[in-house]
Amino acid sequence: MINWLASCIAVAGLGTNVVLGQATMDRPLKFFSTTDQFRHSNRSENERWQQRSAGQNSEGAPWKLSHRFQGGWEYDGNIYEKNSRRTASGSARFLLNTRGDRRSARWQAHYNYSAALQTYPNYGDENKLSHDLSGRLGVRLWPWLHLAAKAGGTLKLYLESAADYGTTSGNVAASFSLPYHLVAELSGETGQLDYVAAINTDDYDFTFNGVELVLRRSLLSRGSLEVMFNRRVLRYSRQALAQDMVFELLATAMRQRDALTTCRLALTYGRKTLLQLALETQANRSNSFGYDFNRWRLSGLLGFRPAPRWMLRAAGLVQNKRYRDDLSKLKPGDIDTEREQSNFLVVDLSRDLSAEISLVVRAAFYDNESIVLGKFYRKTLFFTGAEIRL
Repeated sequence: MINWLASCIAVAGLGTNVVLGQATMDRPLKFFSTTDQFRHSNRSENERWQQRSAGQNSEGAPWKLSHRFQGGWEYDGNIYEKNSRRTASGSARFLLNTRGDRRSARWQAHYNYSAALQTYPNYGDENKLSHDLSGRLGVRLWPWLHLAAKAGGTLKLYLESAADYGTTSGNVAASFSLPYHLVAELSGETGQLDYVAAINTDDYDFTFNGVELVLRRSLLSRGSLEVMFNRRVLRYSRQALAQDMVFELLATAMRQRDALTTCRLALTYGRKTLLQLALETQANRSNSFGYDFNRWRLSGLLGFRPAPRWMLRAAGLVQNKRYRDDLSKLKPGDIDTEREQSNFLVVDLSRDLSAEISLVVRAAFYDNESIVLGKFYRKTLFFTGAEIRL
């Protein structure tokens, strides 16, 4: 009954961009975690508005709305994201998205709501219904100063198992136009993750606060180069761990607290052919045993039209992550392995049948960190379906 009801809800109006492996048509393929996606979407929207707002009329600017429905079938080579004894299955996917955008010479507003339904025959404990809602408001105070605020939330529901969770996040930013086509952006962020009480533990819940500085320079009219520095402090609900005299792990009186430092160099170039490259280093330092790590990540995206009505996109990420402690005695560090991608390659090919209808096929290969820290699982996805845009 619940699967039938969820299917009706999805067909009637829900949509998506959060379930791992979804096909993409008119948005970039993503290679960041959920909170990173929030931050970078906020930045790109703000940059486009700054470029366009000066020449627009502030009186009676209309809302621009778009809606999209996608349905298809996907083969998943490892539905439980396990290292061994992998289970493969097909799944039906229903995706729908609605968004709106309004700009004037001074103000800009944007919203995006999406959701997804995914059902596996004979594997009901993996059936998922996801919701993603975000909104943004920006104001141009002077030609050299823009302010923006954004808030968002995600709710992921497992229809026949107890691993539901919700996230919320917020961001406020000030952008300053500088000489030599430079833009400096300073922002603060906050957010949290909360698993529902059905799993009978708060060990995986956390809140975070952070600050970020970005320097961006336009490359004529074809792209941009940016340098980013982010410092984020995460506060977990669980107790921090320490080793005793015989190297056994014991819970301390302190809550676990992590400090994550990220530096990124990113290049975006091209119009008809889009190229994005990013090199990122991260260092996480924790007061809990087992959670200190260093890593670097190289990510890229290429998109172009090989022929009229055809669109080809490829995205990939390679990372090297090293923990500083022996992880053999640690319990799982998370529950949901889909919230962050470690290593992957995705190829997406679509063909427009008309201005409103497209066919899409997609292949994706993942080598992601599992719920056990330092252990990786492999996953292969093949998707085929159709999309309707209104």
